[in-house]
Amino acid sequence: MKKLLFYSHDSYGLGNIRRMVAIATYLVEKHDDVSVLLITGSPMLHAFRTHPQIDFVKLPCLQRNQTGQYQTTLSALDVESLLGCRSRLISEIVASYQPHLLLVDKKPTGLGGELTLALTQLGERRNTRVKLLLRDILDCPTVTHSIWTNNRYFDAIEQYYDQVLVVGEKAVFDLPNEYQFPKTIADKTHFCGYLKRQSEVRHRPKASIDEKKKVLVSVGGGNDGMQVLKAYLIAMRTKLCHHSIHSSLFYGPEMSEDDVKQLKHLASGLEDLRLMEFTDDFMSYLNAADVIVSMAGYNTVCEALSLGVPMLAIPRVEPVSEQLIRARKLAALPLFEYIHPNHLTPEILMDKLDDLLQKSTFNRDACELDMRGMENIEHWLIT
Repeated sequence: MKKLLFYSHDSYGLGNIRRMVAIATYLVEKHDDVSVLLITGSPMLHAFRTHPQIDFVKLPCLQRNQTGQYQTTLSALDVESLLGCRSRLISEIVASYQPHLLLVDKKPTGLGGELTLALTQLGERRNTRVKLLLRDILDCPTVTHSIWTNNRYFDAIEQYYDQVLVVGEKAVFDLPNEYQFPKTIADKTHFCGYLKRQSEVRHRPKASIDEKKKVLVSVGGGNDGMQVLKAYLIAMRTKLCHHSIHSSLFYGPEMSEDDVKQLKHLASGLEDLRLMEFTDDFMSYLNAADVIVSMAGYNTVCEALSLGVPMLAIPRVEPVSEQLIRARKLAALPLFEYIHPNHLTPEILMDKLDDLLQKSTFNRDACELDMRGMENIEHWLIT
């Protein structure tokens, strides 16, 4: 068996863990001699159905708030103590599992440097390949370069990593150039393309009897999605939309109880509208939608592009500007529109949504981006 170890600190939202599970699933479904052990701090991994060749180790949680600061969920431990605990756990897993390959998501030395001990172990053994996975855009160039320099990420890549794999396209965002990678690191950086998701669905949500337009509204984990959902519900209540709509809204498992209560109040009495916390069958809902209204997270963008579903994005702009940069870059595509959250009102939201719903002749196979990310990841990890 080829033993792969995936690391995803995942301290905020669902994005990182969804991406790593999707890659792991793609690999094991194509290779019956591959097993994947996933190390994660995500509190939501249990909600995803995983393949028998995939297992996971759950680290104690470290949460990142909307300002970018980390905090523990266990009051008995401070951040430094919890990072030490996580570091030792990761080291023990590496020693016991003895992986053929380690794939690290986003942070070269892990959250707070918690991977450094394990990377040192692997460097001494010299029989484990180590690769870094980066999404298409991390943050604005000046902020990212400063963070990478201050945390000595370039030094860590030089010392420990064989390759850097970018699940994006150079023509959209030239990541090593934008972030001023040293030439030695740029030379071992490879663009894989965006991650196309499988179009198979487990079920199709029932269509409304009168074939209303179907709109899916999703805000990922939901920690900071209240603005989008509230604007949409107000628009529905005040009948600002010119189309007859069936709406499916997902507010996410990380939304506060007070916000959920407010949303349920706004949604009460609205016909053809379902307000739900979460689904592990998101692709079924997306495949049935005429338009998705969402933030501009990497995974949701890839899923919409994979199925050719028009997308109206309201990107997150704090504490990082990754989503705003992505929204601006992809706005040139015919399937994509965005609204800056500072300009979001129910009226503007419905104007943009009306425009997308009127364009009923989208070619779902007309994506202009390189969507071969899964195949290229497979090449670099397995061959």
